[in-house]
Amino acid sequence: MKRLETIIKSDKLSEVVNALTSAGAKGLTVTSIKGKGSGERPMLRAGRGTTQFRAEYNTMDSIMTIVDDSDVEKISQAIANAAFTGKSGDGIIIVTDVVQVVNIASKKTNSEAL
Repeated sequence: MKRLETIIKSDKLSEVVNALTSAGAKGLTVTSIKGKGSGERPMLRAGRGTTQFRAEYNTMDSIMTIVDDSDVEKISQAIANAAFTGKSGDGIIIVTDVVQVVNIASKKTNSEAL
């Protein structure tokens, strides 16, 4: 099994979640995050709109899901296609190995736990 953690622009969240479920992801976790990367940080206004400054961080969303090894490529492609704008800062997909999964309620393990 593999864990896919995706960091994307917040305005792409709905599209990416729909792509994930359509590609066969059985569950996911979404977290709102802040970070610095290759994307340009937005300009903010302060002082009743008279002063502008660049935000220190970008506001992004992180989506985590666990999938079978055979589904990694299909689900990664679905995420990449849904999040793509062609501009710097579209996001990243991080794939890591999962040693074991246990569903607490059913006591099922690994693929059956998903």
